[in-house]
Amino acid sequence: MQQLTESSSSFQRSRNSLPWLAAAGLSAAGLAALAKWMSGIRRPTVELRGKIALISGGSRGLGLAIAQEFGKQGCKIGLCARDQAELDQAAKQLEQMNIETAVFVCDLTKETEITSLVERVVEHFGRIDILVNNAGEIKVAPFEKVSHDDFEEAMNLMFWGPVNLTLAAIPHMRKQGGGHIVNITSVGGRVAIPHLLPYSCAKFAFVGFSTGLSSELDPNHLHVLTVVPGLMRTGSYLNAKFKGSANQEFGWFSILGNLPGLSVAARDAARSIRDALASRQLTCTISFPAKLLIQSEAILPEATRAAMQILNQVILPKASKTTRELTGKAANSRFGGLFQAVTLLGKDAAQAFNE
Repeated sequence: MQQLTESSSSFQRSRNSLPWLAAAGLSAAGLAALAKWMSGIRRPTVELRGKIALISGGSRGLGLAIAQEFGKQGCKIGLCARDQAELDQAAKQLEQMNIETAVFVCDLTKETEITSLVERVVEHFGRIDILVNNAGEIKVAPFEKVSHDDFEEAMNLMFWGPVNLTLAAIPHMRKQGGGHIVNITSVGGRVAIPHLLPYSCAKFAFVGFSTGLSSELDPNHLHVLTVVPGLMRTGSYLNAKFKGSANQEFGWFSILGNLPGLSVAARDAARSIRDALASRQLTCTISFPAKLLIQSEAILPEATRAAMQILNQVILPKASKTTRELTGKAANSRFGGLFQAVTLLGKDAAQAFNE
């Protein structure tokens, strides 16, 4: 009798859950149908020829690769960075490619300089059609060696900098009838990687700003593209900063960041960004490993976090007693021939992109 009662109760619970299961199934089917319908929408393509593109962090690395790619499509390029000498070197490279270029010194961590930057660009070119928020800096260190200043510097440069620059540019874009905002975030803004905590915090915030902004602005007039690159061979490992066991931190970061298969060539990344902008995409994730990691975090969050814990505990270097910070260039000189051979593609990229 007890078994019959339990069976009846179980059957009743199953019946009660059927509407919820059906609703979940319909919701999933509806979302799938909506995604399929959205993917079939033909958005008007963007003609890059004659456009004015302002690229922050454009003096080297991915920013310079984007400037070259957009310039080849007929864009006029405004480069923004903090270092005048680096800007002049980048402009020289672009002018040798017959790309019209102007340089603008600006520290994006200082809000007062951003307003002046936008005004100078508009005064020089007459308009800003494309804003590429690319400026960034990588600092690699275990949590024990990360300070409050590290978090503040990362947020100021890689979150508040692009937010303030976007807020300053949008009124000009609206006045001229439209524009495009290309935000270079990172896979580190979708999946937190050990020893990159301040960087990931800033990029997570930037991803939220970029994707939220794309939902609120009219895409026919103010189009926002969120770019999520994985590892790229830009040569930036030589300008990254390392703390803790700095030499070891530099070693693992440099090898992973320059291996074919795990990393993407800078020019290929720039072409992907160009294509995504031209087709008015809202998101662009670059590299198969980045897509795989993001999907893993979404579908198997516990397993992904466990894997990151193992990576941190077993593979990555432990914090040392020293608090000294090393640049990649300083650390690189301490490594021998085999390391230099493994990172050769990164070194070639550094020479090509002013790193």
